[in-house]
Amino acid sequence: MRFFMMEQDKTLPDKICFRDFDISGPRHIFYKEDAEELTESNMMYLTKDSGETAPDFIQSPVYLVSDKVKKVLDMYEDDMVFKTVTIASKERESILVYHHLLLERMNMCSNQTEFYTNGSVKRLVLDPKKIGEHKVFLLDDKRFPNPLVSLEVVESLLRRDVIGITWKEVEVEAWQN
Repeated sequence: MRFFMMEQDKTLPDKICFRDFDISGPRHIFYKEDAEELTESNMMYLTKDSGETAPDFIQSPVYLVSDKVKKVLDMYEDDMVFKTVTIASKERESILVYHHLLLERMNMCSNQTEFYTNGSVKRLVLDPKKIGEHKVFLLDDKRFPNPLVSLEVVESLLRRDVIGITWKEVEVEAWQN
């Protein structure tokens, strides 16, 4: 069992820039339980001088995934919740469709997870018994704000040539019966 933290590649050249938000700035995380409070679709706009490269995963201002990422995540995890976000460029007269990813927070940390005395993470270890059949989730701990996905999900996304996503492997406790 292997899991990876999914992050936006901040080094992606010529990436799109939102008019009213900084996609490399602070993020606002909404969770699955917030779904009822959010509208089904939203509109965002790109700046006049926006780049042209649209990453398949955007972390800020909120988690946004492209159609191809949405399809893969939805295929591997039941009960996924998405809200549509249309991103328009008036100058280019183009529209991009993304999906606001709303994940369930879950306690998947192993007792082997280690922290420094100041509370920051020294070593993150996931518990395979808690993970069970889940393939996509968020940890129920604000110190770990990025989505976690299984190796199967990563491989499926890589076969679809996603761009703008980096993967960092997370340790999973050895399975013991």
